[in-house]
Amino acid sequence: MAGAGAGVDLGRDVFVISPFRHVVAGAKRACRDLVPAERVGTVHTTQGKEADVVILILGTDPGRPGARAWAASRPNLLNVAVSRAKRRLFVIGDLDAWRDQRFFAPLAESLPAHTWQAQP
Repeated sequence: MAGAGAGVDLGRDVFVISPFRHVVAGAKRACRDLVPAERVGTVHTTQGKEADVVILILGTDPGRPGARAWAASRPNLLNVAVSRAKRRLFVIGDLDAWRDQRFFAPLAESLPAHTWQAQP
């Protein structure tokens, strides 16, 4: 699979990860034509591996904060996720929902935030 620019091979240089299995399932569907299924998984499936680019998806139900609290209960999960990226880390999630979670505040402060509006 050819990369989308900047010398990145989507089939070899990218991981799409999430702490949550249901988010991974959705990511596999959304990325099926871009990234091989074996490059999309939970944070734990990538432990011990690296990629030039890591896309960390922090999707959760806004009305159910328990999943965010679980993911932020110890620094290990976030550390594993962030340390997989050799060149670039992209984080997708609701900044307002995650910035106050334990261990996620430094991440929220250090990465530039961008807001995208859904296209009609």
